Amino acid sequence: MNDQIEGKATTRRLFTCFDEQNADVSEDQILIGIDFGTTFSGIAFACLSDEDPKVIVVKSWPGMAMNQVKVPTIISYGSYNEKFSWRSQASDDYSIHGIKLLLDPNQDMPSYIPESTLKSNLKHCGKPAVDVAADFLQAMYKYALERLELEFPLEYVKICEKKLILSVPAVWSDKAKDLTLQAARQAGLHPVALVKEPEAAAFHTLNRLKNKGVAVGNAIVICDAGGGTVDLISYEVVQLVPKLELKELVPGTGCMAGSLNLNNRWEEMVKDIVGEDDFYRIKGDKCYLGPLDYFEQVAKRQFRGVERKWVFHFFKANLRDNRPKGLFSDTLVLNCKDMKAIFDPIIADIKDKVNEQVQAVMAKRLSDPHEGKPKAILLVGGFGSSEYLRSELAQQFPTIQVMQPNESWSAIVQGAVLSQLPQKVTVVSRQATRHYGVSAGFIYDAAKDEGHPKYMDAYGKWRTRRMTWYIRRGDTLGHSHKIRFPFYRTLQDLSDESLQFLVSLKQCELIEAPDHPDSTVEANCQLVVDLRNVERDTFQKKRGMYGDWCWDVHYDLVVISMPAIMKFSLEHRGKEMGSVKAKY
Repeated sequence: MNDQIEGKATTRRLFTCFDEQNADVSEDQILIGIDFGTTFSGIAFACLSDEDPKVIVVKSWPGMAMNQVKVPTIISYGSYNEKFSWRSQASDDYSIHGIKLLLDPNQDMPSYIPESTLKSNLKHCGKPAVDVAADFLQAMYKYALERLELEFPLEYVKICEKKLILSVPAVWSDKAKDLTLQAARQAGLHPVALVKEPEAAAFHTLNRLKNKGVAVGNAIVICDAGGGTVDLISYEVVQLVPKLELKELVPGTGCMAGSLNLNNRWEEMVKDIVGEDDFYRIKGDKCYLGPLDYFEQVAKRQFRGVERKWVFHFFKANLRDNRPKGLFSDTLVLNCKDMKAIFDPIIADIKDKVNEQVQAVMAKRLSDPHEGKPKAILLVGGFGSSEYLRSELAQQFPTIQVMQPNESWSAIVQGAVLSQLPQKVTVVSRQATRHYGVSAGFIYDAAKDEGHPKYMDAYGKWRTRRMTWYIRRGDTLGHSHKIRFPFYRTLQDLSDESLQFLVSLKQCELIEAPDHPDSTVEANCQLVVDLRNVERDTFQKKRGMYGDWCWDVHYDLVVISMPAIMKFSLEHRGKEMGSVKAKY
């Protein structure tokens, strides 16, 4: 039978505080943060036994000569699917780049890494994306333990409980976040917490700035620009001492305007200059990979929007000269105008998203006693360290300080660790980024439901499907609060099969969600409900329209809003009857 919405409780929303920190936490605990990025990944850790825990960032990586805070997210399998190698040991022919992107296939894929190429490499290694992600996370975690054993006595590392914190893009779907947790579970990692990447960056950055001019009431916009995604999130400072407390002001937004798109635009420019035949002849050869690496490691990072020549040497490529476009003797010279042509479309997308966030913050604070506009825009992430991006945003927002904090590239992984140190920083409330609800049967009302399909229920009453949105986009969600969805379900019998069923949780990305199911309403997940442990005498027994017995069972689906995900449970008459599994 279909679920019906509880009569007078359709608009009721009960909030009960559930503090995830209530569980006993061992002082002998090590927090391990992993920033699993599209192009680069990082590790940081902290020990709770320290009186004032310090976050330590891993800067030394196997196979890499230079110290840096991240390692390329590149995986390579051999002929027999042995464990993958780090970047310098990976086979260029069968290396898998950007595996993270396939964990959220519904997102627009950056054209620099075509989905077909990713899937081709996956087919070669014979593993699905989740399994490859699990292998990478397992190896990162194992390496984190190796670094811990270099930092602390072996006996201490062995006795300490370890907790893993993974960062995920704010723009990711709930399904993608669940797949990330699934990959961690497959890797044997437990317990695991998730944190949104821009939120983690805010934790690290604002914690460092709290005694340096940041005041209670200040609004800060965080722009996390990485390789694949650009995430935006805005906070108001609620408290500075004894710990930093933040509240999210408006729903976070984002787009797939990461720096990988710059690589694609550079390649398109090279193809236009050298010609398609020569381009595909040299692509993948060392004479091409050298200039590509120079663009990635030098030109892309150092471009500031001022006049300068950028020289790319295609050694022994035997390219035909194209002097009007800067190609002569296998050497390509690009000027500032050329580089702007590569950067500007991507920068424009980011500027639009930042402007949307700034305007939303100002609109939210119109009646606020604090100054309406944000105090600062903080750029973090690899692309966030671009001076050209900073200068373009500063030009667009002349009255708002645009900042590039030190350690911006490692801000996310450090903030991931800080997210589990509540004595340091806490987010007291967040904003829902989409609508969540259910489609359920309501008594048919011609004034409201004309034109929509109707059906007859077990008691001979006409009903129609309407949406009930329990969480609306822009709703303020308290930290780890419970939200109850009251339902009742009419059962034709009390068999075990009837007492186990699925409830479809719906979502909508529009500003205003529709009253009836339509094409803008999408499935979020299927909730597996099991009522077998509920006492049968609590069911309401009634005669159906044909005289047969029916049973109405009333229950609450409970959603716990966590920092980056939702957890579900089932309650009957106020008593928790167990967790509810979500199938995405």
